[in-house]
Amino acid sequence: MRTCRIAASLALLVLLVVAQTAEAGVRKSGLTGASFLKIGVGARPVALGSAYTTVTGDVNQLFWNPAGIALETGKQQVTLFHNQWIADLGHDAVGYTRDMGSLGTLGFSLVTLGMGGIDADRDVVPQFILGAGTFTPNDTETSSTYDYRDLAVGVSWGRHISDKLDLGLTGKIVSQSIDGVSAHAYAMDAGCIYRVGYRNTRIGARINNLGSDIKFYDIGAPLPLIFSIGVASDVWEQSEGKAKVTLLADATKPQDAEQLVYTAIEVQALKKLSLRTGYKFNYQGVTDKKVDEVTRAVVDAKRTEEGLTAGVGLGFAIGGYDAVIDYAYTDFGILDSVHRVSLSLGL
Repeated sequence: MRTCRIAASLALLVLLVVAQTAEAGVRKSGLTGASFLKIGVGARPVALGSAYTTVTGDVNQLFWNPAGIALETGKQQVTLFHNQWIADLGHDAVGYTRDMGSLGTLGFSLVTLGMGGIDADRDVVPQFILGAGTFTPNDTETSSTYDYRDLAVGVSWGRHISDKLDLGLTGKIVSQSIDGVSAHAYAMDAGCIYRVGYRNTRIGARINNLGSDIKFYDIGAPLPLIFSIGVASDVWEQSEGKAKVTLLADATKPQDAEQLVYTAIEVQALKKLSLRTGYKFNYQGVTDKKVDEVTRAVVDAKRTEEGLTAGVGLGFAIGGYDAVIDYAYTDFGILDSVHRVSLSLGL
């Protein structure tokens, strides 16, 4: 047990040091690239207000904390996810995990955001400028429409180091393309989860999107680095796990934003039905002072339009698989409300 605690402490310390190093070079809001990596993947994690660092044995952790993908011997999981994001953007993901015995659990993930057939309102450069050879336009496309696509492909590893400690790593390639122009970056996620041994209490830490800048036209932007420490506990459980109530909380520090605290509650009944909701402190319901760029007047503006997040999960058996359908709803005020759906299968 002492060895497990030492290993957990070291893992947490390493993540803290890396996060503090990244924080030393903190940048202002809005300067990170590949912002699609900030959008939550998975209906269950989103319904829980993104307080997901400490969930174990879940394929959705491919997109959050890779330590949480570790499965029991011989198990495998797959998830399909769809999110009709704001402004008709399609946000989709697929993930697969499989226990590989002594090697641990290996996983594959893909997440994409984008749309096609966007009307192209191209600037027309006068012919006398082009003929003079003094101007070379960046936009050399001529079609009347264009496509936009973000993509991240990852390979993950997670393992039960002991009955107390799980560790995990993800390596991924990030790509963005718009109207025939593309950019790429490389990144990694790392995480750990430690079981305290009381009421299934877990503590964990994760760091996401640690990697290279993504560059368009030799102008680079850092990936949205995120560091999070979380805790979760089953505060009430009926005999044989027929029903339980779980509280979760994450202290999360994005590179380009202030400290956030995610909190959530999940109620499970009859091992089949789950009800969830979450809240993001220092984010939802916060008003900032901003300057009107036209009048230069100082006005009050919401930090985010994001409001209530809630969801439901329903488990059932199909073709020898344990299946779960999860749904999450997020209110976005003056913007479109967002609906996310996931289907997960386990064997």
